[in-house]
Amino acid sequence: MSQPSSTTAVLDLSKIDVEGGVNPRTHFDEASLAELEASIRQDGLVTALTVVPQGDRYTVIAGERRLIAAKRAGLTEAPAVIRPVKGTKDATLKASRAATLVENLIRDDLDPVDAAQGLADLAASENLTTHQQIADRIGKKKSASWVSAHLRLLKLPEGVQAYIAKGEIPVDGERALRKVAKVSPRVAECICELAVRRKVKGSDFVRHFDGLFQLTAESRFENPPTMIPPKAVRISQVVDDPKKRRDLGDRYRVLHPHSPSEPAVRLNEDEIDAARAAGCLVEHVVDQGEWRQTHAFITDTALAADLAERAVEREEKVAIERKKEEEKRQAAASRSSNGASPEDGKAPQKSAYQERQEKAEEARDWNQEVGRELLKRRGGSSRKEFALSRVKALALMLIQDNPTLAASGLRLVMEQLQDVEVRQLTATGKTKEKVSYAGVEECCQYLEKRVKEARSVNEVLELAVGDAVVASFLADENELPQSKRVGGGIYDPEAEKLLSADIKSVRPRRQRRKSRK
Repeated sequence: MSQPSSTTAVLDLSKIDVEGGVNPRTHFDEASLAELEASIRQDGLVTALTVVPQGDRYTVIAGERRLIAAKRAGLTEAPAVIRPVKGTKDATLKASRAATLVENLIRDDLDPVDAAQGLADLAASENLTTHQQIADRIGKKKSASWVSAHLRLLKLPEGVQAYIAKGEIPVDGERALRKVAKVSPRVAECICELAVRRKVKGSDFVRHFDGLFQLTAESRFENPPTMIPPKAVRISQVVDDPKKRRDLGDRYRVLHPHSPSEPAVRLNEDEIDAARAAGCLVEHVVDQGEWRQTHAFITDTALAADLAERAVEREEKVAIERKKEEEKRQAAASRSSNGASPEDGKAPQKSAYQERQEKAEEARDWNQEVGRELLKRRGGSSRKEFALSRVKALALMLIQDNPTLAASGLRLVMEQLQDVEVRQLTATGKTKEKVSYAGVEECCQYLEKRVKEARSVNEVLELAVGDAVVASFLADENELPQSKRVGGGIYDPEAEKLLSADIKSVRPRRQRRKSRK
């Protein structure tokens, strides 16, 4: 007995229902809907809806977006393809969802997160156990790796998925975000928010992820994430109890008399490992072969406070051992020289708190005096006398804070940082050039040396900004194999905007075949 075939009819739109879970699309772009609505007002609904009968009503299984736009355009009727019900209602809707999903995926008509959820549902409904099977079911040049990349999106926090669904964060960003979100979903969400604020899109998000990760700890958010640098755990920020905070601060200042007014404890590797083992260390590793750097933050305040106290105790034990060793040396020296024994009576020692108060008062007087001197020496003579040393200091700090600055740009565009070897091919007699590039450290040293040797403010600015920074924005690392690229350089859209005229003056006029980096 033959199966009933589909029929076409003009249906009353008020009798067509939308059932949740049928359409793989979970949200619709308002601008796109408005555009479709205008088209329908002018030309009518060109592509028919696809529905299945449900009693005296119908359920749309393909064309929900067209249905919404048609109603907004004021249509009361529309053409529809009526598919027969096969088996139960649920079975029909499940099969219809699978068909709709495949249709949308073939057209690339879904956002990445909707596509990912649809892939998961398709695999469950049709018992597809491998990513290759899912890719084969969809066809149309969808590979198993494409399926894998999208299914991994479902493991990200919903807040991160929302940015990817809107197209504000690329699917390729999942790999870096996944590792961060595993420890702190909120940090991952804030990285995405910061990228949107700074208008970092597409491949730039992946390339500049390291910079975004670090800037997230310094930026302001409505619900800021906990990101405490393990190399500078501020006691005032992690210890809530006032007495404990004061006591721990005093203990730290005894060990570090010249520490700032707000002490910051430096954790060692064992303490950082403890945070990692507790699942409270969010970190990002930049590995470029010859150059590797790890940035990390503790995401639990109570744990950071405990580790800070542990670090102070560790330093106290070291200080006690050193004191014992020093006393032994002094006793030995005293015996060997037959000198007088140390005095038995000693003046009573001041408490750590009293010492701290006295030092605080001295520091306050000192700082106020520094402020007065700064105000006194303002003016043209000061600028003229110290301008060169000041700008050199700023340039050197810029280089030190951005160790890949010179390697990301200058070594690609300056022959001084390249070694060209010309070889003659035996078979053809032609010559071939082999270019070797200076390493990250060598490039950094080269730029620092040039800055130190500069004889004028303008020369420093030309070297550190006019050459190094502009080259970092413009140089194309596609010249290098992937393993030799360092990325990095200067990441700041505002800086790039300020230097746009400078960059434009250097940018070659010829058309490029490929996009930058």
